[in-house]
Amino acid sequence: MEAKRSVPQAKNKAESFDWERVFSTWKPLTELPPELIASEAEQERILSVYNRALDQAITGNTDIAKIALDKLTASWPQFAEASSLYGVILARERQFREAEEQFEKVLLASPDAALAKAVDRCRIAAREERIREEARDSRRKKSEELLMPVRAHMAKSGILQRAANDGGIGRVQMASKREQEEVYRLEESDMSRSVRQHSSLVRLIQGLTIAIIAASLLFLLFFFVLRPVILRNEARLERLNWLERVLEEQRDEESIAEILDIYRDTFPDTRR
Repeated sequence: MEAKRSVPQAKNKAESFDWERVFSTWKPLTELPPELIASEAEQERILSVYNRALDQAITGNTDIAKIALDKLTASWPQFAEASSLYGVILARERQFREAEEQFEKVLLASPDAALAKAVDRCRIAAREERIREEARDSRRKKSEELLMPVRAHMAKSGILQRAANDGGIGRVQMASKREQEEVYRLEESDMSRSVRQHSSLVRLIQGLTIAIIAASLLFLLFFFVLRPVILRNEARLERLNWLERVLEEQRDEESIAEILDIYRDTFPDTRR
């Protein structure tokens, strides 16, 4: 096993880490590191699983390699070579969060291993890649959120239309200039119709408001001005009728009969 592994670094933060080149530095093993204590049979099995996983990753069978390394590192976490190889494969697959966690496990389980410095540089690189990807995803998401209303309006208006490519798969493309002009004319017509409808609705609401105000004023006039006058007249008439009824009952007396006759001659309309 190499005593020290050289890990190429990016020239600057904007440049992606060359994980493919880092992966190429891993070679098959003929023996296990001395800190990994295991029986002879276990050592043969561990070396066989590790070398097969490395070969699967080299030939493109990455999923099989990751399954084997996941089981191997779970049983032998102090096997720094296998754990760091698993982290590099994850990073090469752009699974930077998982790779960073794997590198941290390596450093916790084998802080004094010969690969520790190289693994730490890989951990930092994976962390930087993860942060950059999360920032790009955040910006892309914000851009999509900003463009979504515009695209929805364009699609609704017909400015964006769906067409089929050579493979029959639908794709979105811009409508022709003539189609866009037709859409704009239809939109202007719809807008004018909407404005007219809105104006008619406003006039109707204004008319109803004026009618309600006028009805309210008439009600207030009747309730506070006319109604008291009517009630007073009715009360006065009721008193006069009562007086006439009393006089009628006492008309046997000569003086009351004269008063009653004079009253009826003076107010002939008060009799019922």
